[in-house]
Amino acid sequence: MCPCHDATLFDLRDSWEAGYRHPETLKRATAVFMGPCQGKLCGKVAGDVIAALQGATEPEERRPSVRPPLFPVRMGDLAYEDESAPAGDRA
Repeated sequence: MCPCHDATLFDLRDSWEAGYRHPETLKRATAVFMGPCQGKLCGKVAGDVIAALQGATEPEERRPSVRPPLFPVRMGDLAYEDESAPAGDRA
């Protein structure tokens, strides 16, 4: 289910049965949503499974928040210094 952390559907269901009923606690118990993709690969499936476990078509709670960056960023872009900015405004 989560190829980044080898979390399986069994792991998610087992954690649900152990009492982890909120997406944030499921995230901590299974590492779903925490891989390098930040849930891009497993988020939809995990949401569908959580909804099914809740007996609904949509999860009752929002998925856990993602951490920036949302998209890959080149290191050179982060280190770029804008030569045209005044000296006090440079990062």
